[in-house]
Amino acid sequence: MTEFHVYTFKDRFRELLVQWGFSGKVSAFISDFFGLFIVLVASVIVYYILKLIIRRVLKRLVLRSASKWDDYLYENKVFTRLCLIVPALIIELFLQPTISGYPRTIHFIEVVLEVYSAGILILVANSFLNAVYHIYGDLEVANSKPIKGYIQIGKIIVFVIGAIIISSMLIGQSPLNLLAGLGAMSAVLLLIFKDPILGFVAGVQLSTNNMLQIGDWMSMPSRNVDGTVIDISLVIVKVRNFDNSISTIPTYSLITESFQNWRDMIPSGGRRIKRSILLDLTSVRFCNKDLLNRLKKYNLPEQVPGKSPEEQTNLGLFRLFILDMLRKHPDVNQQMNFMVRQLQPVENGVPLEIYAYSTAADWAMFENFQSGLIEYIVSMLPEFDLKLFQRPVVRVE
Repeated sequence: MTEFHVYTFKDRFRELLVQWGFSGKVSAFISDFFGLFIVLVASVIVYYILKLIIRRVLKRLVLRSASKWDDYLYENKVFTRLCLIVPALIIELFLQPTISGYPRTIHFIEVVLEVYSAGILILVANSFLNAVYHIYGDLEVANSKPIKGYIQIGKIIVFVIGAIIISSMLIGQSPLNLLAGLGAMSAVLLLIFKDPILGFVAGVQLSTNNMLQIGDWMSMPSRNVDGTVIDISLVIVKVRNFDNSISTIPTYSLITESFQNWRDMIPSGGRRIKRSILLDLTSVRFCNKDLLNRLKKYNLPEQVPGKSPEEQTNLGLFRLFILDMLRKHPDVNQQMNFMVRQLQPVENGVPLEIYAYSTAADWAMFENFQSGLIEYIVSMLPEFDLKLFQRPVVRVE
């Protein structure tokens, strides 16, 4: 029925051209390709009608649905790009009846339509993978098991297969024959895709071993990186440093070089304090009665275990005072180790190190607590007749 109407239109149009003075051959040529032009226009009109339906009707249905996956399919243009293949189907359907007398032209247009359809399918597959990435991103497991690298690998596979199929269409050969010819180029392809391949292997290891997640605080001194992971892709990992600069690290370097992940610090319930102050060695001495009487208000032990009152030093009592303060402080994790110890004396005095764990994991709160703790300890030194070491300043007049 379709072929009959097409030929009826062509015959009438050809007769009209002959009446206008065109030769029979020219009239046949014009009528045939004018029919093809009408088919082309009709296919474009059908496409825009479908696109209008998608934007008006399908969009409303998508917005009303409770699920999110159809929203991502719509936002990533899966449906609109899928409609692009409709004009090719319409032209292919009416191509043979319209210009049946031009086999070479038909073959050429069919090749163009095949290449066009393959390109559209590649775009649809790319949009679908983008939608899958966003759908997966709403899941709780998305941060611990990112799939961006796998999505990028999928896109590479889609584009490589699409390029092979399109090339085989253009040269008129089977894709299998083309793949056989590419075997000799495998070394070149491995060199070209070295970073994606290494990144894919690294991504699998990072995900399998749970080494890194989006949102983790990581430090990598070898690359001057110290900040929060904001993106993990096939080739690079993006880190927002604490100075708000962005560092990009090759993904495979995370399994070939060492880095520090601070993720488990927060759930552990303690953030380490490891600070030392330098005391003036000349201020360290045995305690006299006046000092011991002055320190009674702090309820310190009368003596250091194993020592008589005359053998106690102001530094030893100061260590006991700090330990007692840490033991009673509500912001110090009592389930973790804490100590106050002397380090090896140096030319600048004797270092007194405070080692404890704060329950405040937030950076600002932790630094505020740590600074307040050290400030309090320093302010209490005169009570024990101790002094901080300070290099004398030589004034030149």
